[in-house]
Amino acid sequence: MKKSIYLIVLFLFYAIKPFSQNVITVTDCNLNGWVKDQRGNSMIMFNNGPASPPVGKGSFHFVTPDQSFGRLRNGQYSGTPLSTITKLSYSSFIEHRDSIVDVNFVVLLVDVNGDNTTEYNLVFDPRYQSQPFVGNNLPDQGKTQVGTWQNWDALHGGWFIGPDPKDDPDHSGAFFNLATFISRFPNARIMNDVAKGGAAIRLTVGGPVFSNNFIGDADNFEIGINGVTTIYDFEFTIANAGDDKDVIYGYGSNCTTLTGTASGGVAPYSYSWSQGANTPNNISTQVCPTVTSTYTLTVTDANGCTGTDDVIVNINDVRCGDKLDKVKICHNGKEICVAKEAIPAHLRHGDALGSCQQEPATRINYNLDKETTDILPQFRLSNYPNPFTAITRIEYELPTDGNVSLKVYNLSGKEITTLANGYKKQGKYFVDFAPARLSPGVYYYKISVCSEVKIFTQTSKMVFVH
Repeated sequence: MKKSIYLIVLFLFYAIKPFSQNVITVTDCNLNGWVKDQRGNSMIMFNNGPASPPVGKGSFHFVTPDQSFGRLRNGQYSGTPLSTITKLSYSSFIEHRDSIVDVNFVVLLVDVNGDNTTEYNLVFDPRYQSQPFVGNNLPDQGKTQVGTWQNWDALHGGWFIGPDPKDDPDHSGAFFNLATFISRFPNARIMNDVAKGGAAIRLTVGGPVFSNNFIGDADNFEIGINGVTTIYDFEFTIANAGDDKDVIYGYGSNCTTLTGTASGGVAPYSYSWSQGANTPNNISTQVCPTVTSTYTLTVTDANGCTGTDDVIVNINDVRCGDKLDKVKICHNGKEICVAKEAIPAHLRHGDALGSCQQEPATRINYNLDKETTDILPQFRLSNYPNPFTAITRIEYELPTDGNVSLKVYNLSGKEITTLANGYKKQGKYFVDFAPARLSPGVYYYKISVCSEVKIFTQTSKMVFVH
């Protein structure tokens, strides 16, 4: 009796095995079976964000300024019967589009007669996963939206035959789920086909049905075979050297500690700072510049992928006198040069270190209690989209009323333009930046606010691409 019960339990264990899943991280230097397919003017790359991706902190980024194709292809599942697929889904994020129907879609190359070539291009397009296309037979997964992550169930959703746009649901083409296709072609298999571009599974944007200027992202691609699901997490190794620093040279210490962070990619990370510097633990470094300087943090992940970020240490040189042994202060709107011993008394009366001619954004106020420079907490500062092709919107939230300065700089620190300059009340603001005559590359934007008693500064990076 006990033996019979044991055999029944053993049978049930193998007959009703629980589904399992594993996560594979895909990065620029370890694509884990994926292949980049960049056509024409399209651009495809790994990206940090946007917003909060469904898995990890990164995603795969697609930019199509025209109708050029951009694809991420996977050929590892060639020969897999469609009937064994138990999960097929992915997530998309639309950053910008000129047409309300443009969105990342999936293509499967399928062999139905066993000749190892593909007879069908099956297309899953999120634009058709809602009414009126789904009718009563397919799940309504909602309209595609800009600025939010959406997950698409391709296994149970609607498909059509490509690649001719005349066969899509807008032109009354057949619209069906995979189960219906399998009932007609029970031996259908995913199949790579060199004649049709190679790898059979494709995350795609662009083509004749797309309008110009599409920017979007994909993440969390899931494929399950016989209950074992693989989740592909697209990650970009990100280095963050921290916010820019302001230090005084000529009164007190001109040293400051820079602390880096890393995200995306595959841990563990190694950290390296430029210009040598005193680096006690790699993540942090102490620097003591005498002129405004830029320091670069390089982060390398476990796969050897690297990310870099710069931080600027701005110097307020307050030295004066024939021997540079005195200190400049702004006293009642007039610059004077005084002995160091007199500085505390001047500061208690509301004077400020440095020249009166300095912009409020770069002037350093002094904290009488701690005798250190006092830079208050950060703003909410961001730009979207990033990277961008033509225009980006810089958004910021002021924690206090004050005189606002918002400027754009190139990598060498040269000022490009002023986007805001004047008094603003506490609250949320935005301004659009369109670098029509600038070369593609990395730019920085810095916001500063001088309130009645404090100075706020913050710097962020943006990437301009064609």
